[in-house]
Amino acid sequence: MPKENPRIQLWSSGGGVQSAAIAALIVSGRIAPPDMAIIVDTEREQSTTWEYMDQVIHPALAGVGVTLHRVQKSEFEKCDLYGGASGETLLMPVFTTYRGEIGKLSNYCSSYWKREVVKRWANSQGVKAVDNWLGISIDELQRVTKGRGGKWQNRYPLIEQRMNRGDCIALVKRMGWPPAPRSSCWSCPNHTQEEWRDIRDNKPDDWRQAVAMDQEIRKRDPHAFLHSDCAPLDQADLDDSNGVLFGHGCVSGHCFT
Repeated sequence: MPKENPRIQLWSSGGGVQSAAIAALIVSGRIAPPDMAIIVDTEREQSTTWEYMDQVIHPALAGVGVTLHRVQKSEFEKCDLYGGASGETLLMPVFTTYRGEIGKLSNYCSSYWKREVVKRWANSQGVKAVDNWLGISIDELQRVTKGRGGKWQNRYPLIEQRMNRGDCIALVKRMGWPPAPRSSCWSCPNHTQEEWRDIRDNKPDDWRQAVAMDQEIRKRDPHAFLHSDCAPLDQADLDDSNGVLFGHGCVSGHCFT
C-alpha cells in the first residue's frame, strides 16, 4: 500500500502499441517502475488484447516486480451503454440518421468506462495525489492536456523519452516481443474498414458480440448504428472501396493506447 499522501506514479495502460512500449521501458530499466499500474477491462475489449497481456506483458512486468492490475469496469461504474443525467444518453460515438442525414454522437464511453474507473480504483487503494502515466507519443501532441497543479495530473513517459509510434514499435521488437495489437473495444464505431474485417474474419466471438450489440442499440434507438454506413453491421459493406463517412479511424486518443 502507498505511504500516506505521497504523489503516486500510476500507469494507466490502454493495452495497445504505446502501452507495450511503456512496459518495455520499465522492463529494460530505461524508466523507473510505477508505484501502481492498472488496465481497465471495459468488458468489450477485443480478445487479442488480453491474449497479448497474458502471454507477453504480464510475465515481463512480473519479472521486474510490477503488477498490472486488470480492473473490471462494472466494479466501479454502474453506467454501461447509457448514462448522463437522465440515464438515457447513449455513451458510445455511434452513427445516427436521426436528423435525416448521417451524423455521429459524442464519445462519452472512454470517460465513463476508463478514466473514471481508474480514478475510483485509485481512490479505493487510498491514493490521494497522482501522476497518471498515459501512452501518448510525440506524434500525438494534440492529445496532451496541460496539468493544473492538482492532485491528479497526467504524465507522458513516451514524450519524455522523445518517442513516436514508430519508435514504440521498434522498441517492442528489440525486446524480442511480438508486435502489440491495437487496443480497442470490439464494438467501437471508430473502427476502420480493415479493422472491422479483421474482427469479422479473425475474431468470431468478438464479431458475434458486435453484431448483437449493433442490433440491440436499435431496439432503443432505431437511428443508431456501429458502422458509418448506417447499415446493420452484418450487412455493411466492409470493402476499402466503400467511401464511408468518418472513415479515418480513431484519432481522439481517449482510450489511452
